[in-house]
Amino acid sequence: MSHTITVTPRKRALNPVQRRALQLLASSPYGASEALMLARGFTRRTLAGLVRVELATARHEIVKAGDKTIDVVRVRITAAGRWAVEG
Repeated sequence: MSHTITVTPRKRALNPVQRRALQLLASSPYGASEALMLARGFTRRTLAGLVRVELATARHEIVKAGDKTIDVVRVRITAAGRWAVEG
């Protein structure tokens, strides 16, 4: 006898800071730089927590600004993060 198991994402209780961070990330298809998120008052701990529970991703990118190259961290919301904000 075979059984089919359906797994749905667990609803996460977001605190107001996490919700605001995810809403900001959702407002742009490119996410936001870590520097922008920190300037908006979010902490690295908050951002790392969202990444740890897979509601956001963080990736290093090399950006060229004039003749300088800058290493930035780009933070983006995941599908699970969008689901958590909408839910």
